[in-house]
Amino acid sequence: MRDDAVPATTVTEQTATLLWEACRRDPDPVSLRRALAGGADIGWAVSAASEQRISPLLWRALGTSGSLDVLGADRAALGGVSDALKMEALLLLPRAVALAVRPLTDAGLEPVVFKGPAVAARYPEPGLRPMDDIDLLLPQADHRRALDALRRAGWQVARAGGGDQYDTLLTHCEVPSLFLELHYGLEHPSHRVTALDPDTLWARRQPLECVGTPAFGLPPAEELVVLATHAGKPYHSFVRLVWIADLAMIVGAAASDGTAIDWDRVRAVAGAARCMTVVGVALAMARRSGVDAPAGLFPLPTWGWRGDAVGRLLSVTWPLTHLELPRTQLGYTLTDVRSQRAKFLFVLLTSRHGLRPRVRHLAYLRRALARPRPRA
Repeated sequence: MRDDAVPATTVTEQTATLLWEACRRDPDPVSLRRALAGGADIGWAVSAASEQRISPLLWRALGTSGSLDVLGADRAALGGVSDALKMEALLLLPRAVALAVRPLTDAGLEPVVFKGPAVAARYPEPGLRPMDDIDLLLPQADHRRALDALRRAGWQVARAGGGDQYDTLLTHCEVPSLFLELHYGLEHPSHRVTALDPDTLWARRQPLECVGTPAFGLPPAEELVVLATHAGKPYHSFVRLVWIADLAMIVGAAASDGTAIDWDRVRAVAGAARCMTVVGVALAMARRSGVDAPAGLFPLPTWGWRGDAVGRLLSVTWPLTHLELPRTQLGYTLTDVRSQRAKFLFVLLTSRHGLRPRVRHLAYLRRALARPRPRA
């Protein structure tokens, strides 16, 4: 366990249940009140909700169960955060999306909005989905043209793409609290653990109105696969419940609109992109928040290190214990691409058997011996 992972109190299913229930599209008041009566640590739940970006969802859930008074001294702070995020969603986000998308569409480009604003539209109320940035996807061939259009609209590059990056990060003085990530890829080239192809995804785009601005979005199956793989990236490792809430809200919104998710299509997209395991884990986790995806379509590892990690990922207490599982083991577990999984396994083996310092020393010796020696 990492030093910062030592809990200040006892891990209980009741405390974790508050977090899972908060991520439901329609929280169950009875389940929430039962968890509170069973000894849920509300202080820890508030802290965990903040870390995992679901504070406004917890506020809403406690409100629907008539339990806001249990917050005690945290009530004013949690309510204030929720109110601020609602105002941001109503006033700032529409302006930010317009500033990001319209310069591109005016230039004849067709940007795909994914993650943040596109997902927030499926939440039942404004402000329930915090975000720090707006993610747009365009083919790499259009990247330079898109940057030129955005610069003319007042955007400034904060971090350039290229090298080991897969996007360019931009800022605008009118919306300083929201970054714009202009993607031409989805993963660091050297860290790819799926076969998701950004150009294929962009080619499947559909017209979308995003908080009042015409743009483009992903079809439901592709969107769910992209969000699931994003949540399970090696350096994300399902540590934020907001990514699970995203899945619950999308599936719930589709059901409310009478357009049920085509789970066979989700499986087909995940299979083609070689990310069945991470998508299966994400959907299994989302079942705790009301997503009724057929488990048989997404079989998961059940034995060895991979089976052990899956069991811990799917534990009800995962939101409170996620730092206990090494990310290397998670990467090894969630990756379907065998060459990448072998890399994780090598690191896992060397770290568990104390071989990493020896490997580094051997690599140093090899480089030293390869250097040309000075002549006498």
